[in-house]
Amino acid sequence: MSSVERASGREDRSWGASTVLGTLRNSATLSLATLGLVLVVIGLLINTGVWAAIFVIWGTALVLFGVTTYSLIQWRRR
Repeated sequence: MSSVERASGREDRSWGASTVLGTLRNSATLSLATLGLVLVVIGLLINTGVWAAIFVIWGTALVLFGVTTYSLIQWRRR
């Protein structure tokens, strides 16, 4: 299958929730970013103490790392 055939196949797909979830499942960097979001939410729910701050800091770092790395990989592929 040539790259032209793959590109036309992508255009035919609809962009729904299943496509987004599939991308999250198949991408390690976006999975890290999702874990980061979960940690930030946990930190916000705890809302007091050292562990709340640690969760928010770790979560923010994972989100930044995951999204930046995913963006760089996609940029290099194009």
